[in-house]
Amino acid sequence: MSHTRSASQFLAGLLGLGALLTAPALRAAPADIPTQADVIPTFESYIKVSGRAPEISGDSSAYAARTGSPAAGSGGIEDFYYTKDLSDTTTVKANGRALGGADDYLASVNLTNANLGSVEAGYKRFRTFYDGVGGFFPLTDQFQKLSYEQLHTDRSAFWASVTLAKPDQPVFNINFHDEIRTGQKDSSEWGSIVNPLVVVTKGAIVGTALPANTPFIAPNVLTMDEHHRILEASMVAPAGKTTETLKVTVDTVNNDDSRDYVKYPGSTVTADPTVTVHDDQESRRSTTFRVLNQTETELGSHLTLETGLRYSHLSSANGGNWITPSYSATANAVYAAATAGNIYGGSKLDDYVGNVGLRFTPTPNWNADLAFREDSNVVSSRGGFMTTSLASTATTTAPSNLTTANDLTYSHFTDHEATPEFSLEYLGIDRVSLYGSIDDQINRGSQHWVNPYAATSISGAGVVTTATAPLSSVFFQQANEDHEDAKLGANWNESKALTFRAEVFRKDHQSRFIGANAIAGTGSFGGLFVNGYTFTGLKLSVIAKPVAQLSFTTAYQPQSGNMSVTGNVVNGGTGSQVTSGKARTQMIGETVNWTPPGSFYAQANVNVVYSYIQTAYPVVVVSSTTNIATPIQNANNNYTTASALCGFVISKATDAQIQGFWQRADNYNPQIAAGGQPYGSSFKDESVTAGLKHKFGDRTVVEGKLGYLHRVDPTTGGFTNYHGPLAYLAVTYSL
Repeated sequence: MSHTRSASQFLAGLLGLGALLTAPALRAAPADIPTQADVIPTFESYIKVSGRAPEISGDSSAYAARTGSPAAGSGGIEDFYYTKDLSDTTTVKANGRALGGADDYLASVNLTNANLGSVEAGYKRFRTFYDGVGGFFPLTDQFQKLSYEQLHTDRSAFWASVTLAKPDQPVFNINFHDEIRTGQKDSSEWGSIVNPLVVVTKGAIVGTALPANTPFIAPNVLTMDEHHRILEASMVAPAGKTTETLKVTVDTVNNDDSRDYVKYPGSTVTADPTVTVHDDQESRRSTTFRVLNQTETELGSHLTLETGLRYSHLSSANGGNWITPSYSATANAVYAAATAGNIYGGSKLDDYVGNVGLRFTPTPNWNADLAFREDSNVVSSRGGFMTTSLASTATTTAPSNLTTANDLTYSHFTDHEATPEFSLEYLGIDRVSLYGSIDDQINRGSQHWVNPYAATSISGAGVVTTATAPLSSVFFQQANEDHEDAKLGANWNESKALTFRAEVFRKDHQSRFIGANAIAGTGSFGGLFVNGYTFTGLKLSVIAKPVAQLSFTTAYQPQSGNMSVTGNVVNGGTGSQVTSGKARTQMIGETVNWTPPGSFYAQANVNVVYSYIQTAYPVVVVSSTTNIATPIQNANNNYTTASALCGFVISKATDAQIQGFWQRADNYNPQIAAGGQPYGSSFKDESVTAGLKHKFGDRTVVEGKLGYLHRVDPTTGGFTNYHGPLAYLAVTYSL
């Protein structure tokens, strides 16, 4: 886990060209903090060359994933901007970036003529870093990671756009986007490992007492090769008091993804040998055609009408494999079982959307918006896959002992969604604005599907068996959803020195699925399943400016709510509601800005978040005589973040800046590992930096920063800790 670089490498990296420093500790001052304009100039056209050189001890993969930059350093052209007026009506602009190591590139050109339109083309690419680690078992200090821990994903895009915009004429635009995502990242869909405390007798896991059979987690890699193209043509045409927008879009997707992991890594248990799983290898090909028409019409000085119509048609084809090697105790061998092999499928979607809205402004103090949206869609899909199984009495894994089955599936969903919306704003009270809004998304749909069933199975002996879908695999269901959201707020500018803002909101969402009693014998006969949540919250903030150079911004946001589930499979039953979780969140934030005139500025931020989802912790009843004392931990997400920054002028040509950052969470409880998975996270991030910026003449600015980072992570047993210094050097030259 330890990755360090020599002093000579560190010095070479410091003096070389490097990338824009992205760690929180070395970020530039926020845009709202004033700089000394008479000291450091702002160039209209410029090129900025920079270098970044860390000296990281510990887990370099965790550092790269956390900061978004490789531990080996990076460098190149951090920023390039050029603009030139070719004539009184024509301007050319160019942007660029080329950072080696970080693999961050950008090149774009825009040519604009005020009387004709514009042409733009560009390409960008950037890299995201990931840390391929999985579970940590604190009782035995066991840590799971990939053999190659440093993962990354590259995202790139090419675009071209042409706009024809003559004065007092319709505006026409055609643009093309070609986006690609390739690489690997860690996945949250992890596979199990054998508990190191498991009881094994004669090569088999025995016993039921926890933690003997408790599974834990291992890393999973998502490998991606994705291609997305969008071609869009649009027109915006004014006609009297109406402005009409028409868009036609063709959207294509071509993806090949897969997940791979080692199941039971390092296991010596015969009943659960180490195997490699090729999980969810999936290819997807889809094409979407979409037509959109929008209008905005002034019906008078106080009333505006907005309308919209959209039609979308999607067709897709899917394929792939899911191979999970299995162990046969009778045959004493591992064989490649096709959990879902030779997957194929296709779907079609037709979606119709219409909306109408009225904006009413009877007086300058009143604004009201009333809108209604209607959405209807139909989704049909069918497909199948192959499965393999080994006869339970087989003593070998020969093909003659295998049975191959072809499973089929089908689905047909319809949805009809109506969404009324209303908002109101009142400005008639001096220095006060009042506002409120409410919307209700009402969805009524029907669902019919057939769970996968073996339509044909062929044994190794050549015996063919055919079957129709059993009634227990056939489902007819009503799907009703209601999503209500409302908020009410006020802004009070009491004076230039004091501003208050307050808002209360409520979210009430429910999804209700009801089996069709009319189809006797089907799997959904009389079934009922309802889930939902209700949240109520408050947003409060105060901005105080006792003097022009000093301001305080205080924010407080509490939120609470419950999640519930209702279920009953009995015919005619209404079920009983069960509270499945309780969520409570409180966030407190404070920001202080101090900018005394002339030579100094400062800013400080503190944010405290208290958030949890209550589960069955600390006790879950397993049976009438057995309890698990600590199986399911509350989902705690409590953390504190603090930062401070100050800058000052040293001379007419030199600025200085010092910045500190601190963040801490303490939600990890390793005692949960005795009977469950300790999901809570704990960590501490600390950093401090100091930097100088100096002007050499009227066209050159040089800046440098030195800092130190430190991170500890008890959640992974300290295996992903890192610390070390880093340096940043940049030269900006006016063109």
